[in-house]
Amino acid sequence: MVKPLIQRQLIPKTLSYKPCAIMMGRISTGKTTLVNLLCGTQHEVGEGEGSFTQNLFLNDTSCGNNAFSLIDTPGTNSSSETYKHAILLRAGLTATKINTIFIIIEYHCRFDNMIDNYYEVEQLVYNYVNKVVVLISHWDQSKNSQNNYEEICKKFQNEYPTLNNLIFYSERSSKAELANLIYGCVSNMEKDKLEIKDEQFFLKFNVYQMKTKLKVSYNEYQRKAILLSKEYTELILSVQCQSVEDKDEVIHMTIVYFKDEMEALLNEFRAKHGLDMVELDYYVFVVKLEKENVKICYDFVERAVPLMSYNLFDNKDPRNLIKRCPYCQLIWFKTEGYDGTTTCGNSDFKSNSINKKVFWKYKMRRKGGKLQWEKTPIEKETPEQKLEETLKDQNAASSKRVGCGKQF
Repeated sequence: MVKPLIQRQLIPKTLSYKPCAIMMGRISTGKTTLVNLLCGTQHEVGEGEGSFTQNLFLNDTSCGNNAFSLIDTPGTNSSSETYKHAILLRAGLTATKINTIFIIIEYHCRFDNMIDNYYEVEQLVYNYVNKVVVLISHWDQSKNSQNNYEEICKKFQNEYPTLNNLIFYSERSSKAELANLIYGCVSNMEKDKLEIKDEQFFLKFNVYQMKTKLKVSYNEYQRKAILLSKEYTELILSVQCQSVEDKDEVIHMTIVYFKDEMEALLNEFRAKHGLDMVELDYYVFVVKLEKENVKICYDFVERAVPLMSYNLFDNKDPRNLIKRCPYCQLIWFKTEGYDGTTTCGNSDFKSNSINKKVFWKYKMRRKGGKLQWEKTPIEKETPEQKLEETLKDQNAASSKRVGCGKQF
């Protein structure tokens, strides 16, 4: 025998009418099993992705001389006949005046899973949370019931401070004790006619499914972001160059590429779920992603900067000037200070002193699955070469120059 527990003990009241409560929860949490136990019925129960409860059942039971009714409903997350179950659940909530809404959550050793499951079901009746009592089923699976009881109560209290009560039970709990705890909750709440409009309910019924998709994508974003951060960190730690200047530029360039890839991850999420977020107003996910993006990029910069020979955050240092061509998106780095307007792919600057300077295009690429950097020296053209290539194709980029040739 597993003794049922309750967070707040309530004294059952004798009422002048027969109160009614409704059972809600995911499939296979034990709703129908509990109703059968309390009411002496034999409604079919099952496990799996589909819900065995295909109809609403209004059943009578009692606590001593006090009678009350329980409504059994289909699982809220059934993968089949979703809209039929939505209609049945709405009908159960609105068919008669309800005193208490019992949300049944199956015990799980990971308490966050129970919180998530509760959130899913609670969304369907969010306007009536003042009537909700949580029933934790399969309590006999707890290995340390007293400690777990206290931790779960505390966790629900922190997450949902307005929650009325928590009851912990199992199939091996005493019917009389369990009925007494449940009736104590029911008899201490007023009966009310719940009103849930069709369009409002169907929207809420599907909210969790969409949010789950967003959450899966967010977890995938985090996984990819962690891998990128690890990959780029390993790269900057392994950079070996002939000169300090080259090493500085490679690390600086790596920071730029890393931020670009992180931004691409964010855009991938926006492209995939943009319509869902507009429809459901889930901009909080994008805000969360953007904060995560900023933090990951900041942490990477913090790891990279100490490997450089100069202060990357000194705006007066010309080595901090990284130039990206706005036309062809190539990134250009200079080994010396800024001297004027750049022509992408040329060494043609407004300053006459530029002729002795060398420009490099730095690339990042993955070869054999491994991230690598490379630099390609840009050969200066003689006037004869430039004229010859211009005559071949006025619009073509030079075969010996990298870049589009436009000024920026």
